[in-house]
Amino acid sequence: MKQFQVNKKELSKYRVVQSEDLPLTQAGVAFEVERFAFTANNLTYFMMGDKLGYWQFFPPINSHSTKNNNEENWGVIPVWGIGKVTASSVEGVDIGSRYFGYFPPATHLHMDSVTFAQNNLIDTSAHRRPLPQGYNLYRPLECSGDQTQSHRENLQMLLWPLYITSYCLWDVIDQCNMPKPKQVIVLSASSKTSLGLAYALRKDDYHVVGVTSGKSQKFVEGLDVYHQVVCYNNLDDIASKASIVVDMSGNNKIKLRLKNRLGDDLMRYVQVGLTHWQDVSTVDGVENTKDASGVSDEFFFAPAHIQTRMAELGASVFHAKSGAFVKEAMLWTASWLSVKNQRSIDSLASDFESICNGLVPASEGLVYSPE
Repeated sequence: MKQFQVNKKELSKYRVVQSEDLPLTQAGVAFEVERFAFTANNLTYFMMGDKLGYWQFFPPINSHSTKNNNEENWGVIPVWGIGKVTASSVEGVDIGSRYFGYFPPATHLHMDSVTFAQNNLIDTSAHRRPLPQGYNLYRPLECSGDQTQSHRENLQMLLWPLYITSYCLWDVIDQCNMPKPKQVIVLSASSKTSLGLAYALRKDDYHVVGVTSGKSQKFVEGLDVYHQVVCYNNLDDIASKASIVVDMSGNNKIKLRLKNRLGDDLMRYVQVGLTHWQDVSTVDGVENTKDASGVSDEFFFAPAHIQTRMAELGASVFHAKSGAFVKEAMLWTASWLSVKNQRSIDSLASDFESICNGLVPASEGLVYSPE
């Protein structure tokens, strides 16, 4: 078994650890990880690992060759992927069946306790029971088929976790009880979650402003989902009118400048991701915080919103609406996203520095097949 690990205190330190496969316990399921995606969204899992419990999902396997290191400092960043069942003592979970869900960036995953209901598998291991159920649920997939199916599954791994968040953010704005904003400003406009949100808002005739880096400006403009695209050093080009800001970047300096620019026209400031993790001096956590602008920063956590809306609408209604949007947005994305298939856990280690430094083009998605 191989597993990619990072130092929880210092992202620049990472390693691939190899260990013997763990034995399957009673009522358990063993997976061979077939493929997984790795995006900037996974860096948010790193930044919020302690605050939101991301380190608890997949305990790191021990390395027998690093006895002098502080093993408690090492953790596993969760990824979205596909696994094939190699051993099962659970009725209904057949060997060879395939599931989409939350996996470690590793060659294998062992679940000590599993519930199987309505064709879905739920990891009920003791260390995962307190965590959001949406992360513990695994959805069945067809047996591996042709190249078209493989490409569709790659898009699912890359985009479903991001576009379900885009849908939830659209829902938050659409359900806003205060007067509708004159504009919605989206920071880190080239991120997939931002693009999904802009795609949804544009269809509803919101005026959407995307804020991005100079190197991404042309690409973002070419997708035609923002009415206006502004670089970070040109925030004064944004009109001062009633605005909701959705911040995927987590860059505190940009946030302060934008709040000063908007002043009393700032209606809400929603903090979502941390794509600019290098520029985050502190992470406030999950609680809303208020600064000199007088407007609270709302920390948005998609699993909590999903649970709330399922309770309000009913699970079937929510899944039907969100699923329809995600499917449509994925079809749109397929026209411009290039999927790059990488081999082995070691390939992730080779690419990791580029991912952390934002050097992977926005038009590219990385999928890894562990070996």
